[in-house]
Amino acid sequence: MKLVRFGQRGQEKPGVVTADGRIKDVSAHVGDYDHAFFSSGGLAALRAVAALPDTLPDAPAGARIGPPVARPRNVFAIGLNYADHAKETGAAIPAEPILFMKSTGAVCGPHDPILIPRGSQKTDWEVELGLVIGRDARYLESKEAARDHVAGFCVANDVSERAFQIERGGQWSKGKSSDNFLPLGPWLVTADEVTDPR
Repeated sequence: MKLVRFGQRGQEKPGVVTADGRIKDVSAHVGDYDHAFFSSGGLAALRAVAALPDTLPDAPAGARIGPPVARPRNVFAIGLNYADHAKETGAAIPAEPILFMKSTGAVCGPHDPILIPRGSQKTDWEVELGLVIGRDARYLESKEAARDHVAGFCVANDVSERAFQIERGGQWSKGKSSDNFLPLGPWLVTADEVTDPR
């Protein structure tokens, strides 16, 4: 399935994208695509609803597309995860992944404007593969068990202000967490439809 959220910012409704590209409103069946939805088996219930798309109303034509996930609890990212990117920035290839956080306030829809912060000199961006973790995961037994916790995948645009990030104190979150610095979507593709995310 492809999950999408549409409507004005802060008032988005959940929808699904049909095989022919129409957006169907599922708000009569689903509250929102948030932690409660994913962690309580919401995807399984949604499958039955989405199986009959012609019974669902269409989203309004031209509606704004919001981020496909509502109010994420955390946004973790891996830095310098490509050798070429490490070389490009002049950094050494890390011995283990560099983990940093982006503010949840950075999350926005895929077509929302990027709000360039005052004093920005080096705003930059990188397209990333976003993983949406669908349920709590702690001390998992294997890599395979980790995959079972992935609800789906989406496109993520990791926007950064490099001068804030590197030249002014070296704090990655400072350069990566401005408002609208993380456009997501337009939709989330459920994990069962992505056999190999690589």
